[in-house]
Amino acid sequence: MTKAKFVIIGWGVLTILMIATRTYAVDDLSEQRQRANSDDGQSREEVCFHADARALVIQNIEPNKLRVGGRELRVKRNPVGKGCFVYDPRTKFFGVDRNLVWWVPKEGKAYPLNSPSKMVTPSLKWPREEGVDSPSLSAVVAYVFEGKAMTASAPNQPPALPKGSAYTVKEYRIYRAVIDTPMSASEAQAYPNAAIQYGVTVTQARKATEKVQESLSRNGWFGSPATEIQHASDWKGEKP
Repeated sequence: MTKAKFVIIGWGVLTILMIATRTYAVDDLSEQRQRANSDDGQSREEVCFHADARALVIQNIEPNKLRVGGRELRVKRNPVGKGCFVYDPRTKFFGVDRNLVWWVPKEGKAYPLNSPSKMVTPSLKWPREEGVDSPSLSAVVAYVFEGKAMTASAPNQPPALPKGSAYTVKEYRIYRAVIDTPMSASEAQAYPNAAIQYGVTVTQARKATEKVQESLSRNGWFGSPATEIQHASDWKGEKP
């Protein structure tokens, strides 16, 4: 065999080995993602982090009326910041819409981002309780549950909403009426019931609920009803 032929054959074998190795690596990463319930881990290290983040949230789940145990939880990477998002891909629980999502910025730290996730993991603290600026809830929900692109927030941006966008006492009470709807009632009942109770349309009840939840999230106001209502622009000592 000539030297030229030997070189050609050698390069051919090397090419085949490189392709086989690359294919194995891709298949191996895909398998790791599947085991970790990771949607998009980009490396073995990130997939391992996703698995740990998911386990951390599950460890803090307590008996709850949504009957969430953690088996269904999945993980998405944070494309514009630290950590990842752990979420339940289900969005309906006993006929009522709920988005359960947690932010895990680093190993050993997990934060609920809305009322349903806090209710499922009551021992986990809100980001604000530890002085942590969390991603916008609306942006996270749109990214995780609707597949929309997520953009980075401006650094050191204050969490307060623009002037005039705070909710009213009535809007807060509509919000409470909707989220406190028993799990036995369907979404088709939650908004109409609140609308009838407070003399608004179903569309207005839905918009008020979304407005209050966004305000609570962006300002770090999640807490007990007695404290949340105090942030209403027209609050004058009323009870929730």
